[in-house]
Amino acid sequence: MKKEIPNKDSPLLKDKNGDFIQNRCVNKLRAEVLKEKTTQEDALEYLKKNTAEIYELPEGFQLKGIAILGVPPVYLGLKIKKKEIVFYFHKPCFGIYLMKIKATDEDFAYIRANSKLVKF
Repeated sequence: MKKEIPNKDSPLLKDKNGDFIQNRCVNKLRAEVLKEKTTQEDALEYLKKNTAEIYELPEGFQLKGIAILGVPPVYLGLKIKKKEIVFYFHKPCFGIYLMKIKATDEDFAYIRANSKLVKF
């Protein structure tokens, strides 16, 4: 079976065998790093204290075309008034980074439709 070639905006890339893989380069998001080399527990505490809504992400969830890496469960938070998404990301060989990016209403709608709202 022939694999379809993704368009230039696709989150898919090819590995060394020519198979398609998800784009995992978080640097492409141009995120502001809030905290380097943190833990999932500390990142979640930050989300609880500083965001209006927290979502549990399904495995393989993509944020603006980038696969979010982490040991499940992985969460992100929305700052509605500031139009920001706060999330943590596991950078292989570097650890967990807490980051934030600017968001649109469409980004919020995508997250709400494709992940699970959680209450702590």
